[in-house]
Amino acid sequence: MTTIDIHCHLATPSSRPPVEESRRPEFEPYDFFMGQDSKDQNKVMYPGIVDQLTNPEARIEHMDRMGVDVQGLATFVSEYHYWAPAEAAAESARIQNDNLAAIVAANPKRFVGMGATVPLQDTALAIAEMHRVVDDLGFKGLQIGGTIDGRNLDEPEFRPFWAAVEAKGIPVILHPSGYPEGQRFGSYFLTNCIGNPLETMVAATRMIFSGLFEDHPGIKLVLLHGGGYLPFYSSRADHTWEVRPETRVAIPDHPPSHYMKRFFYDTMVFQPLYLRHLIEIVGVDRVMLGTDYPFDMGETDPVGLIGATDGLTDADRAAIAGENAARVFELS
Repeated sequence: MTTIDIHCHLATPSSRPPVEESRRPEFEPYDFFMGQDSKDQNKVMYPGIVDQLTNPEARIEHMDRMGVDVQGLATFVSEYHYWAPAEAAAESARIQNDNLAAIVAANPKRFVGMGATVPLQDTALAIAEMHRVVDDLGFKGLQIGGTIDGRNLDEPEFRPFWAAVEAKGIPVILHPSGYPEGQRFGSYFLTNCIGNPLETMVAATRMIFSGLFEDHPGIKLVLLHGGGYLPFYSSRADHTWEVRPETRVAIPDHPPSHYMKRFFYDTMVFQPLYLRHLIEIVGVDRVMLGTDYPFDMGETDPVGLIGATDGLTDADRAAIAGENAARVFELS
């Protein structure tokens, strides 16, 4: 059984100089709304993971310990740089993607490029970078945030991007970098504890109600952190669709849960009970192993979590551990 981790981050510090002149604290909601207590804790936490976050060789021992055969590398969400001028962001994205591609080329048995970044503040540049990373660098997918400099992914300006990724046939991983209205998340690390999964739910729910997946049914959307809160209260979205006509304008024929079953999810829910619920809602073929490596909010025993989940056959566990990822990301 080959195990494939679809939720891994690798930072590229050299990508930051092109956008540094444009940086403002308020542009990064994850950090901007973080309380001082959590900032102080990060000063303790980050030195312990910085090598793993930037150095691929430092990951191998951890992967072996967790039972992970292959990591699907994606860019670090604090390096999306959606707030930067488009050309500068495009240069930063190229640096990041070239770095990840070189790491994969040096060790293709342990790493695969799953989450290239693209400068979505300019859809034409984003589409061009998408073609480059797939055609020239061999990436198997993209990774994007939940909002693009305050704009929602369901807005019309992003439709050309969604049409392009659908035509390309590559998965798009959605991983937020905080919640843009996180004024109440300053204490208790709520910027991550609540903010990231909430941003996933809001972004995906808006895309569902907008009719995006009616217009582009071939989009392969991957939701991390188990889809945030989306699949854990899907009945409320369905009830809203039944009783509120304004929610049916763009999706008159199917309730929201119909589209949730088209998405893909990782196992980052920490408890076998919740993993079991996720599988019951979306199907075993839609769930893939994820760890959020190398962060402290990650899962350190992903194979054990799958093994402890009741009601799964050996075939189910093999599918979640790696076979689903190999299929979705078209790994040879």
